[in-house]
Amino acid sequence: MAVLYFWRKQTRMKYLRQHWQEAFFLLILSAVWFAIGWVIRDYSLTSNQDVALFAQARQELLDNFALEMPPSNELTYTAVRSMVDQLDDPYAAFLEPVVANRFRADYTGDSGVVGLFPEKINGEFVITIVLPGGGAEEAGVQEGDVLLSIDGFALDETATEGDAALLLRGPVGSAAQLVVRRGNEVLEFAPVRAVRSVTTNLQMLDGDVAYFAHHTFTSNAPDEVGNALDNLLAQNPKAIIWDMRSNGGGSMEAAESILSYFIEDGLLFTAELKGDQVREFVSNGDGRAADIPLVVLVGEHTFSAAETSAASIQDRQRGTLIGETTFGKGTIQNTAPLVGGSALQYTIAKWLSPNGTWYDGIGVSPDIEVTDDPATSEDEVLQFALEYLREEVGD
Repeated sequence: MAVLYFWRKQTRMKYLRQHWQEAFFLLILSAVWFAIGWVIRDYSLTSNQDVALFAQARQELLDNFALEMPPSNELTYTAVRSMVDQLDDPYAAFLEPVVANRFRADYTGDSGVVGLFPEKINGEFVITIVLPGGGAEEAGVQEGDVLLSIDGFALDETATEGDAALLLRGPVGSAAQLVVRRGNEVLEFAPVRAVRSVTTNLQMLDGDVAYFAHHTFTSNAPDEVGNALDNLLAQNPKAIIWDMRSNGGGSMEAAESILSYFIEDGLLFTAELKGDQVREFVSNGDGRAADIPLVVLVGEHTFSAAETSAASIQDRQRGTLIGETTFGKGTIQNTAPLVGGSALQYTIAKWLSPNGTWYDGIGVSPDIEVTDDPATSEDEVLQFALEYLREEVGD
């Protein structure tokens, strides 16, 4: 078997019987609506007062502040960002125009990547993963470097990991201007952004086990994964290994479509929205790979929509999850465009597995726990999956 190198470790009247009952009901209803009208009026007045307060304070500063004044848009951005910070939502964020534009490109799969992953640790953006063969590695970026700025945008205490991830992406072929700190040195690098494939490493292992690594659920992911599956299915595999250990999630609609390749009918997962609204995501009936034994590889970097997919496979007893417990993001976000090209990201729902389990803060536990050893070049999780399938489906 070919030696493989994989990425590691690395938010839901009754009818009235008598006329006097009807009259009484209408009287009560009128009183209720009268009261509601006053509540709505009070809320509207409060909301208008809040807007007026902000506008008045902002104009007062613009007219009379004697020291150096930040740009007007920065005052507004800071105010909106402060409002978002008051939410009990770790995934809520205000996206300035440059970040919002990159988010839109990332969602459609049109952006390039440099091949590194930063984590915010004690207020600093530490590069924890540098992918082999990526632009960052070729430029000389190392794991452990502290990322200070990207394309001139400083990663200060207000920046989030999401901001950094989006700033790292951009047009394919463009260079990301990075400033990092390595020890006591401040260094500059310009890794080139390359096409980010939804799937990689498509191949047949041991001759008859189809394998593919799946990295994201962008809007074009169903087509890419579908094409990858078609290529692998043409080789008549006895089993499939779906590797989502480095999958950062994405669109729930994309997850619904891709899960439909493996689950031919029925409920895949649900979303609980505001006001007890529930949306069910169900298989579209594709089922092109529904009858082939399936193993799904998961780990701590299996995130969001990837976790939804893993939980669906597990609850529907469609396949076996092997690896480590997933990240534990059980919510779904909306990104609403705002004036001037900015955007507001916030949680609109929580997702539940087919059995009704919410995995937020917990993560999806594998059926078989296997830990990869970072000190070796061997992929222990994949090796175990191959041995498991040999026992399950035979030679």
